[in-house]
Amino acid sequence: MFGMLFKQKGRVQNNPKVIAKKLYACALEHTREPVFYQSCGVPDTFDGRFDLLLVHIFIIYNGLMVADGAHKDLAQFIFDETFKDMDQTLREMGIGDVGVPKHQKRMMRAFNGRMHRYQLAFDPSKIEHLIARVEDVKKTSLEDALRDNLFGTVKDEEWHETYAQKLAHFIRANIAAVQSNQAIDSLLLGEINFINDFEG
Repeated sequence: MFGMLFKQKGRVQNNPKVIAKKLYACALEHTREPVFYQSCGVPDTFDGRFDLLLVHIFIIYNGLMVADGAHKDLAQFIFDETFKDMDQTLREMGIGDVGVPKHQKRMMRAFNGRMHRYQLAFDPSKIEHLIARVEDVKKTSLEDALRDNLFGTVKDEEWHETYAQKLAHFIRANIAAVQSNQAIDSLLLGEINFINDFEG
């Protein structure tokens, strides 16, 4: 699914499924930071937390894009781990066998759409050649992309532009950090330290 976004230059030395599981766990853990919900306006709902998780995975994917390794496989395994966890979460929420696949399908579309939308906003050079193959993807600022997706359920009367500005800065700061040589080495071992940098 993500082969077009990643160039295979070598091989990840460790088990990519294990690495993907560790990276997913790091992303999920960081979405629990209260600052996102108390100071940045992220809705403290299932959808809000899922969208915030996708922001963290987007950061990880941008680290993988500049690293050497089997990144197409690793990106796919992160996707697989995400929806393995979502399947369990939906069932724990009381959604039955008939409803889970419908919810999963909607969430998978959201995952794919947000990865492309954020990438187009953040660094169009890595994705413009894919736009014809992805439905309903439009080029906007990163802040506008966040408003439409992560903050899509926030009512206008409760909205503050600083919310999107803070999260956009968070994304840019973390991508810059994860693309450093030392951070890439850690990433390929399944380790990432997200930084709570929200101010320009």
